[in-house]
Amino acid sequence: MCFYITGTLPQTTKIDSLKNLFKNFNMAFNQINNKNIISQIRPGEKYFRITREYCDCNTILGVSNKQKEYQTLLNSKKVKTLRKRKWTDDQISSWIYEKIKDKEMPLERRLTPIEKEEKIKKWIEFLRKILDNKLVSRIGLLKHWYNQGLEEEEFKIRETRKVNIDDINPKILLNMEEDVLYEFFPSYNIK
Repeated sequence: MCFYITGTLPQTTKIDSLKNLFKNFNMAFNQINNKNIISQIRPGEKYFRITREYCDCNTILGVSNKQKEYQTLLNSKKVKTLRKRKWTDDQISSWIYEKIKDKEMPLERRLTPIEKEEKIKKWIEFLRKILDNKLVSRIGLLKHWYNQGLEEEEFKIRETRKVNIDDINPKILLNMEEDVLYEFFPSYNIK
């Protein structure tokens, strides 16, 4: 089906007070009632579809992540041949990383460096603004390939990564991994 960027906000967040901010950044924040995901996030967190786009297949988030390329090569016939030749896991991993290190991902090829920079700056600015107003103590972002509807899809959040907003940079967002919840915190509230 499609990629979607979803996210979390604390239960106490007053969504109405953020409507102008959402509008300025073309964000929707439509609440999703996905029991599977809600059971995996903080108790009482609100879970949202973040963007207004039809889908997020063209999102800049995670565009440089080569996780799928790595897995494809790891499961390839070539790696099976290397294992038969008694290559170690470290040697195979190094070989794979060497193969994919300079490979551009499909969306990256379609974007000019300026477009890529503009899109990622917009996300960084949005995250800074939403956390700067003291109305939000954290925001979570999650990228997932949905095969079913947003409320029906069941998948496991692999891990939660906490990021101080002062540490945010393009590399973090460009390399976002699928099914990892990234929680961004203002500097005054890293928990």
